[in-house]
Amino acid sequence: MSDVNHKLLMSVLESEKSILSRTDQKAYTMLSILGVLMVFFIVYFRLLAVNVFIMGMLSIYFTAAFLAIYNLIKTMMPRVHRQFLEKDEEEQMIDPTFFGGIHEFKSSQKYYEYMLSVMQDADLSNRMIARQIHSVALINWTKNLHLRRGMYFFIAAIGTELVMILSTFIKKAYLELFV
Repeated sequence: MSDVNHKLLMSVLESEKSILSRTDQKAYTMLSILGVLMVFFIVYFRLLAVNVFIMGMLSIYFTAAFLAIYNLIKTMMPRVHRQFLEKDEEEQMIDPTFFGGIHEFKSSQKYYEYMLSVMQDADLSNRMIARQIHSVALINWTKNLHLRRGMYFFIAAIGTELVMILSTFIKKAYLELFV
């Protein structure tokens, strides 16, 4: 029965790690697209007619673009505070599955010996995997929160950019046709 539990836990862990990877990829992609579109906007910036509408839209654009960049970077480098990860006294033991826990071992031999003792105790190894799943799930939740915020600000930035460019072309067309 322990082997079935172990396989289930490993399956959940792999799923959480897959979500982690996809979230990072989405953030990298959105950040790249935002950067490219900001460069295009700089090219069109000299064509914008300076008026109250454009100045208001520029302030919205730069605020939204900054917040999109901030949230997308927070997606790639989330902060999950340790106090949320450790609830029980027994769960505060060294976690040998993350680099922070591995770093606490003085040598590779000490790490090997500890991992051997963990692998021999099925309950302990399952609890360790469950703790890791919980940690990764908290990181995923934080990443997805920032990714969602980043998407909203990304859409706001791109939307205001397009409205400014469109309003400039409409104004130029109006002046050429009717004046």
